[in-house]
Amino acid sequence: MPDDEDSSGSQLALALLYEQEPEILKKPVQAVHMAITGGIQSKTQRLAFNAMLKHALEMNAKEPGKVIETYSISRSELMRMIDYTSPNRNHLKKALSQMQKLTVKWDFLAQDGDAMWASCVLLPFVGFDRDFIYYSYAPQIKHMLFDSKIYARLDLRIQRALARDVTAALYEWVNRYRTNPGKLTAEMTWENWRWCIYGEIPESSVLHEYKVFKRTKLKPAIAEINERTDLNIELIENKDGGRSVKFLQFIVEEKPFFRLETDIDQEERAEWEKRLEDFGLTKRDRTKLLSAYSLSDIDAHWRFTVDRVNDKSQQPLKSPAAYLKRALEGRYAAATTAMPAPATTPEQSNLGSIAELQTAFNHARNDDAQRMFVEMPDSDRVAVVKEFNLHSQAIQLVPEEFERWLPRHAIPFYSWLAEKYWGTPDVQELMEFALKSGAVSLNAVAK
Repeated sequence: MPDDEDSSGSQLALALLYEQEPEILKKPVQAVHMAITGGIQSKTQRLAFNAMLKHALEMNAKEPGKVIETYSISRSELMRMIDYTSPNRNHLKKALSQMQKLTVKWDFLAQDGDAMWASCVLLPFVGFDRDFIYYSYAPQIKHMLFDSKIYARLDLRIQRALARDVTAALYEWVNRYRTNPGKLTAEMTWENWRWCIYGEIPESSVLHEYKVFKRTKLKPAIAEINERTDLNIELIENKDGGRSVKFLQFIVEEKPFFRLETDIDQEERAEWEKRLEDFGLTKRDRTKLLSAYSLSDIDAHWRFTVDRVNDKSQQPLKSPAAYLKRALEGRYAAATTAMPAPATTPEQSNLGSIAELQTAFNHARNDDAQRMFVEMPDSDRVAVVKEFNLHSQAIQLVPEEFERWLPRHAIPFYSWLAEKYWGTPDVQELMEFALKSGAVSLNAVAK
């Protein structure tokens, strides 16, 4: 397995450098386990297919029951999703058009339990105008793409950050096994692995030799996955009693900071869905909160809200549900989930995740806001308190008499004050804080 050099610090640096929120495609395993015939699928084509499928799934979800024959996506959105930055638009158009010439064997490993397999072109129709791209799927496979009960969660944000075509393909295949209890992929002949992650090759190709395929394609892809993604993988070669390698298999392990939801996580989300519904939140609000905040954040702010509801010394809340939403937006309970020590030295810091880093960053910045507030002239302090109360008058009024302040007053106020003067932290500020605190080293970032 990969050695201990893949430290928590390097993983944290990797997470910070990605910057964007995860973009999860629930891709049917029949489409994950596909093999291209009649050519080689480029990384641009793979990313485009995944982005277009994600967009189609979202369109179907918005209009359930509606039969959509042709989907459309804005050219700019597709370019964003696949990180296409070249000014040469004709290259993108050509790559998409060539997808009509690639045929695919779907469900290569027969994961749906059906002995039948299907073969058709990758994208039967694709059209363009000035602003949009139009596309459709073969009717025979639409059920497989849109109604599959077996799928793999693929983070498009990570896949598009990969440099090599083979890496993007191998990452997609091994990602399917990230939650496999045995941490093993299926075992296939090395020729089938070459076919699935690279494509069909002519008879004259040097890639018919395993040692060449391993040196030029497989090893660089494995190294890139281990260095730049949320997975660690290790190659297993099986000679099956002979002198040459015949079968390949991979050990697949998630890096701790990037673990996706398990069935237990989904059950917990379902419990929170019911709890938030009982709390008075609409379906739309519940969906928004559960997608925008971690369950630990929601739990901390829910408890914060319940304490406020039960506080008989305060005016009764007109809407606990509205209070909870505003509390999450203002991170009223942020300091309650911070690490025990209010500040750490580089030697003491050991931040274990992005959430912990953000919490520690907010805590440190709130301390700065408190020190700034204390140093303000009395008139300025009164003015800024009035501004805060005006800004959040329906939620949490702060007494002008500072001796009456409680943690429920100070926490949201200093968080708001920090936001007012310094704005929302960007990834550079978080990285600088991580470096200063010792959570990330320059060596880790360089890796």
